[in-house]
Amino acid sequence: MNRLVFSVMATIVFVFVSGTGEAGSPKKMVKQGEAYYALGRFSEAVAEFNLAIAEDVDYQQAYYARGKAFYEQQKFREAIADYDKAIELKKDCARAFYHRGLAREALQEYSLAASDYDSAIAVRHEYEKALYARGALRYKLDDRSGALDDMKRAAALGSKKASEWLTEQGSR
Repeated sequence: MNRLVFSVMATIVFVFVSGTGEAGSPKKMVKQGEAYYALGRFSEAVAEFNLAIAEDVDYQQAYYARGKAFYEQQKFREAIADYDKAIELKKDCARAFYHRGLAREALQEYSLAASDYDSAIAVRHEYEKALYARGALRYKLDDRSGALDDMKRAAALGSKKASEWLTEQGSR
């Protein structure tokens, strides 16, 4: 009986994730890739994003999502290339700037990472993740005043990590 219940549930989940009327569409492929990503199955996610891009070479979300999967695989150069394309297709994508900054920081390209965090914040002034990341990078680069400003702004926007950082620094 448990096997039957599992089979029915698996079928329902597959139908839900697959959607209806979208078979083979890039949007459906990205949704499937995002489901794989959420499960930590990054290679399978990349494969789905590749299919979406093959169907629509200008589908910005596919590049952004594939960049995130590459980042999780520590394929930072590939991630940066995808974020570059995502930004080319949507110049005001704060998330792509932020994630490209993370990839550049992982490669110790600190000035480029800082520039990406700046761009993310310029697009979305209250982007707490970008403020936190820029603050942490500023701290790493001995810009204590800049780090403190960013962390205070991020904490005011609800960043728990920034609040914890401020508490650790005795600045709260």
